[in-house]
Amino acid sequence: MLRTFSASICVGTYISIWSTLLFAGAAHGIEISHGVASGDVTDSSAVVWSRADAAATMRVTYGPAIGTTEPQTVEAVAAANVDFTAQVLLTSLTADTLYRYEVEFVAGRNKSGVVAGVFRTAPARETAQTVTLIWSGDLAGQRYCRRPGIGYRIFTPMRNFRPDFFVANGDMIYADNDCPAQGIEPGWQNVPASFPGIGDPAVNWQEPAELEEVFNAHWRYNRADQQFQTFLASVPMYAQWDDHEVINDFGAPWQTYAPQPDRMGYPNVVAAGRKSFWAYHPFDPNATTEADGSRRIYRSYRWGAHLELFILDARSYRSANTDADSSAKTMLGSVQLEWLKAGLAASDATWKIISNDVPLSVPTGSRADEFGRDAFASGDLASGFETELLDLVRHIDAHNVRNVVFIATDVHSAAQLRYERDYDGDGDPLLFHELIAGPLSAIKGPAPVSLDPTLGPVMLYAEGALFNYGTITVSTAHAGQLRADIRDESGDVRPGSELKLDPR
Repeated sequence: MLRTFSASICVGTYISIWSTLLFAGAAHGIEISHGVASGDVTDSSAVVWSRADAAATMRVTYGPAIGTTEPQTVEAVAAANVDFTAQVLLTSLTADTLYRYEVEFVAGRNKSGVVAGVFRTAPARETAQTVTLIWSGDLAGQRYCRRPGIGYRIFTPMRNFRPDFFVANGDMIYADNDCPAQGIEPGWQNVPASFPGIGDPAVNWQEPAELEEVFNAHWRYNRADQQFQTFLASVPMYAQWDDHEVINDFGAPWQTYAPQPDRMGYPNVVAAGRKSFWAYHPFDPNATTEADGSRRIYRSYRWGAHLELFILDARSYRSANTDADSSAKTMLGSVQLEWLKAGLAASDATWKIISNDVPLSVPTGSRADEFGRDAFASGDLASGFETELLDLVRHIDAHNVRNVVFIATDVHSAAQLRYERDYDGDGDPLLFHELIAGPLSAIKGPAPVSLDPTLGPVMLYAEGALFNYGTITVSTAHAGQLRADIRDESGDVRPGSELKLDPR
């Protein structure tokens, strides 16, 4: 039975009590193998995810964390074809309420232990309330994997910040890397993993089951980290992917992979990576399922009067990176782009946060002179996606969409950029910002030093050579002011990264 708590217990005390009970409960023949997570939270719904170590039924019992409301129970099947993961959609929830849930798995007479989690629902769209979020990405890249006795310790200060939600901005696995005992950095030791990188020649790209197991093994490895599990059990997430959830600098529609053009089976790699990504995250089927049954990653969420979050997908619809930039070249695809334009123009939220997994003005791409740019910026080449980006920015300007902030990761360093120009030529300049964070645990790149000038970016802050995450707080105590910063692996605010933006 779900425990209830006295209304006199404050939220902070409740979470402290909950954390000591996180892995309580004895297992009887089946186990919860990788903790629990919640996500895609709205003001009336949320999704709970977990994984068993064998086929079973997941049972989720949930209710408000404080009070005496009778708990409810929902179930879902954890089957072998999704690596024994399961998700349930919780509905008819109350806005702006802390919920507690307990997960167990049942298989015949066997029961797992119980793992608990919490999440807070979003405030109603008209409610002016302070909202906090964190975002980052890039986990276990370039052999910066779990450290024995240390793990991914950055998730502890991230949890202690107590955000309303986490945007997992992409590259939350590196499916094209491996994790041997010895890392690349001198003295860095990993908890070794037996999986290969998906691009390893020994991996048969024409065997879907083999491909799925490679991807699933990467997700299992990262989710086995205890600090990550504790974080996901206490902070709901919104997931999107970037390239390393499949393979470096990929595009889903492509028929071949440019760095390995003669290798057969690339569409199988994309399909297996996509299936594994969907299996390992709490996705709301109502927000991610199209009329034809296909799944989409791009979606939006409202958090009260002050914030609307737009989550983009820069991989599923993109043209070939090698194509010359033109009006025919797309990163987002026409349907997603029009959805974003319409959503931004219609939004009456004070702040519109656009989470894109690649930056706007930092040129990227491995061997870009050969394989093309991977982000929007062309830099010194002609293969970016700037025509589409300019079309979007001109639309934002023409419709006088105020208080737009892009968040991104991908480049393994932190930066804050300001943009202010008259992009649509009507004499009224548009002001917006871009905030970049990461990596969580991957190669630590230098601070961005070369920006593409097309949008006229002004660097406000830049720093490399550190693991980090970004925070945003939209505060009702300061008339909807947005405050952002970058924090390091210890949770300390980086000097020069404290940004304050007043709504316009």
